[in-house]
Amino acid sequence: MDTLGRLVGTIVFLVIFASGAKSNEVLGDIRRSCSPDGPAHVVLLASPGNTQVVACGRDRPSVGQATAESRFLLASVSKTFLAVTLLQLHEEGQINIDDRASKWLPPDVVTDLGGLKGVTISHLLSMTSGLPDYLDEQFYLDSLDLVDAGATSAKVLRSALKKVVGEPVLFAAGTAFDYSNTNYLLAQLVLEKVSGQPMHEVFNSRIFEPVGLNRTQLLGFGVSPGDFVQGFEDFGNGLEAVDGYLEGFGFGDGGLVSTAGEVAGFYDALFSARTLLDKRSLDRLLTDPVGEGYGMGIEVERLPDDVIVVGHSGGDIGFSTDVRHILGEGVSAVYLSAIAEDDLSVTWDLLEAHQGN
Repeated sequence: MDTLGRLVGTIVFLVIFASGAKSNEVLGDIRRSCSPDGPAHVVLLASPGNTQVVACGRDRPSVGQATAESRFLLASVSKTFLAVTLLQLHEEGQINIDDRASKWLPPDVVTDLGGLKGVTISHLLSMTSGLPDYLDEQFYLDSLDLVDAGATSAKVLRSALKKVVGEPVLFAAGTAFDYSNTNYLLAQLVLEKVSGQPMHEVFNSRIFEPVGLNRTQLLGFGVSPGDFVQGFEDFGNGLEAVDGYLEGFGFGDGGLVSTAGEVAGFYDALFSARTLLDKRSLDRLLTDPVGEGYGMGIEVERLPDDVIVVGHSGGDIGFSTDVRHILGEGVSAVYLSAIAEDDLSVTWDLLEAHQGN
């Protein structure tokens, strides 16, 4: 049985038998507050041999109620997948994670971004490059115009990078931290140069197929807004559906579509089964170079009593996501919501309740 099958076993919709009273209480509160006709959300708590899931709201009008198998846009939770694939290439000797990024990037991109002096692949992945962020509301509108005009994914990505041309760097590479999505567009270009494949194909062969993630895909490559839950955002006049804003492509900074169970399956494969990276690479993934609680595409929280919680949050038009995993215990909490800027504290509530069971 694949890693995901080992983890989720026989998931049934709504709540699976809980392992402890306190986590039951948290999940019970979520279930009782459910609005069957509201935006979808799915909450999952997985521990060895046991998985609990609450699914609530409407998937989309043509589908009906959300279930444990409903798919959501993962937003920045996707970043960990990209970091893992680049570390896999590092293990195989195809790159050195400390290579200058300019070695693997198109020369015109390097020139446009001022030469990327001192910026390495590891700086990109750890958000320590000093590059400003391309992502703002105007980008969504510009990218939709490009997609409507028939632009390819590569052209839209290049247009995103053009938004930071001429912008000064925020600091010298490796000296500080700033969460900039530009880093992960460049990391995607590095991955595609080294592998000779588009990113979604690399993900398929290196993560999705080995782990058994059969419902995880990159937006725009076999999956479109009608294939996952309908997201909602308040633009000033109450919640509105956002399908029209998502008729584009997912990039290295976010764009995967998946289920809560498959997100947990990825974390299980990475940190518990350890089938995706060796120990040295895992250590590097979790190294926080400048003390900001961020490794390579993953947040790292060191709590009292040597408890380490890793994970990532995400936000996109119409969606909010969060995943947290306790290292060494095989416990994951996942929250996927079809509402922008939703409260993500439920994952921490679940982990605290689990620890208190």
